[in-house]
Amino acid sequence: MSGRKLHLFGIATVLIALALTGCFSMPWTRTGNQGGGTIVTATAKLASGQLGALTPDEIQILTDAAIRLSGVNVPPVTDEQAAAVVKFLSDNNVETLDDLKALIEQAEQDPTSIVISDEVREVIEQIIANADQYQELENAIEVL
Repeated sequence: MSGRKLHLFGIATVLIALALTGCFSMPWTRTGNQGGGTIVTATAKLASGQLGALTPDEIQILTDAAIRLSGVNVPPVTDEQAAAVVKFLSDNNVETLDDLKALIEQAEQDPTSIVISDEVREVIEQIIANADQYQELENAIEVL
């Protein structure tokens, strides 16, 4: 590889790395104003089962990616909704995937034992109002 091609390859590699780590995300953007994060940090937390460590921005990044990959037409998660998801996880002491599974089982046995804020209730109502679209999204995510 010639010196010029090697130089261009190096620049491209650095730009890709910066994009993946979120260095181009501005703090005033939709997915850079609530704790930050990137697709790399969000998927790493998700893959390692660290749900309690997700920021609202990472919730938005993950749902945006799922929507894009599935091609389903559902509205993007707002800042308020993403913050509500993080609050729900915190209110119910959900830190890991096992905690989430236990919470689901608990909810099945005693729904009144689950803490649901007004913000979370609004998110649930939005999902119920668009149930068919969200079911398509869930099916697409399972395929991924």
